[in-house]
Amino acid sequence: MDDKIDKKVEKAFAIGIQVGVINLAKELGLIEENISEKQANTIYGEKQVKEWRRKRWIVGYPSGNKTRAKYYYKRSELETASRMLDMQNVIPATKIKQIIENR
Repeated sequence: MDDKIDKKVEKAFAIGIQVGVINLAKELGLIEENISEKQANTIYGEKQVKEWRRKRWIVGYPSGNKTRAKYYYKRSELETASRMLDMQNVIPATKIKQIIENR
């Protein structure tokens, strides 16, 4: 039983590290922060992007140029939303809420 818990903790830490690496790469200028709606839909899936916007995990920023792209997204927000989804698959939301309430 402890082995299962250890694997979940390892996965949770790995997800946190991934988010940190993405943010560091952004800060160092190694990856472009702003990506178009089309790029976001291609990378993460249109259905997923719409769901994350509905949940307010990400924001669609007006591009100011409706002929090229209606919205742009911040890669760090998209990556964080993606990792949040991964985290829910590792630790159910009810368990996360229970942990927070017990602190």
